Amino acid sequence: MFVQVSWIEVHPGKIEQIKTIFQESVLPIIEKQEGFVKFNLYTNEKDNSIIVNSFWDTEQNIEVVFSSGIYQEQVSKFENLFASPPIRNVFKVSI
Repeated sequence: MFVQVSWIEVHPGKIEQIKTIFQESVLPIIEKQEGFVKFNLYTNEKDNSIIVNSFWDTEQNIEVVFSSGIYQEQVSKFENLFASPPIRNVFKVSI
């Protein structure tokens, strides 16, 4: 299994709005992608940051979502809410 981890700095006071967009608009699209396993959103209101983890059966399926533009389409939904672009990494789940 593989996980895509994105760390994002957000504008103060925007976490609730971000959570709503993820639940209503992003997850329904991501959950339909081949190889999707699960999704977690972690929030830190003190630091105005979030971490997004999406788990996939293969690294290739993660890259298909990225190279097809689906990832970028989802990020664009938060254009006025993110204070910085996501820092994205892909890891193999080892334990």
